[in-house]
Amino acid sequence: MILLLGIFSVFIIGGFLIMRRIQSPRHEKWIFVVITCIGLALWVSLKIHRPIDLNKAIGWMIDQVFNIQKD
Repeated sequence: MILLLGIFSVFIIGGFLIMRRIQSPRHEKWIFVVITCIGLALWVSLKIHRPIDLNKAIGWMIDQVFNIQKD
């Protein structure tokens, strides 16, 4: 697990260094961070032997973004 977090840290730092060099806009940096964190969450869920149901997670996120009320 520590190795996984180390790889994640190196990937985030490397990504920010590359984005700074090519002068990426702020929204692209946020998209990079969000996608990378989703990847980390998926890898951690596999590592602890409790895989996340991705369809359910995406549905929950869409519901939260659009505040969809279930009857």
